[in-house]
Amino acid sequence: MFETIIQDYLQHLKLERGLSTNSVQSYRCDLEEFKSFTTLKSPAMVSTAEFTRYVRHLSELSRKPATIARKISSLKQFFRYLYDKGLVRINPVVSFSAPRISRYHPQYLSVREIAGIIEAIDTSTTAGKRDRAMIEILYGSGLRISELIDLKYSDIEFEAGFLKVVGKGRKQRLVPLGGYARESLEAFLATKEDKPGQARSKYVFSNRSGQRYSRVALWKMIKKRVLQAGITKPVSPHTFRHSFATHLLEGGADLRVVQEMLGHADISTTQIYTTIDREYIVAEHKKYHPRELAGPQDG
Repeated sequence: MFETIIQDYLQHLKLERGLSTNSVQSYRCDLEEFKSFTTLKSPAMVSTAEFTRYVRHLSELSRKPATIARKISSLKQFFRYLYDKGLVRINPVVSFSAPRISRYHPQYLSVREIAGIIEAIDTSTTAGKRDRAMIEILYGSGLRISELIDLKYSDIEFEAGFLKVVGKGRKQRLVPLGGYARESLEAFLATKEDKPGQARSKYVFSNRSGQRYSRVALWKMIKKRVLQAGITKPVSPHTFRHSFATHLLEGGADLRVVQEMLGHADISTTQIYTTIDREYIVAEHKKYHPRELAGPQDG
């Protein structure tokens, strides 16, 4: 029964959520490993204590913190699906003190800093509307520099709320176009309609001759807008992509979904944005180590 439910869930991921074959396979490995560990016949038999025992087992195997975090994420998603479908009466994972996600390597901006950069842009000008749209898309959709400047009118799916992006290896993917990014993009595109003296272009962001916006111009624009907002630390166009990934993961997004949106071929690339919070590690030690559980001894 456990295996059947896993297969149904994998079909859900593939057909309803549209995850790639690699992502579905990664979920399969995590779920199969948990099933082998518990030896229980049904997910409905899994308790919070059993789940905790599994996480401790992973630690004893010296699995990397990011790997443990990913496996916890997989099982949280799985049991949330079962609970929503009524296949389990109690979600054994819902109250589990899962590791908090925090920044690990890439430098990123805070939500307040990004809002400050965007709000400092004067959108009464065409250049202001263009710059705001570019930054909103970099942060709202997590695009690479090349993906933004290569964006074409035919790549925009306003009704569906997606952008078609061609990433590394000429691989195409769909990324969400959020509400703020959509509004900013629509405001900018309205300024380009039948504009006299400007060549028609297939690119969304182009110069007066119809050529796509250059990488150098994008870097200069970002530097200008960042300084305008009073931010002095180094910020590049790619910083907004880092911020996109970090903020999603800190908010509890599924690591593999973020992997899909970023267009990473290997999930280990996405894992640079995650680590186990130090306070979580200390709390887990106090909670489960037998010497800590025994409490202080009288001299």
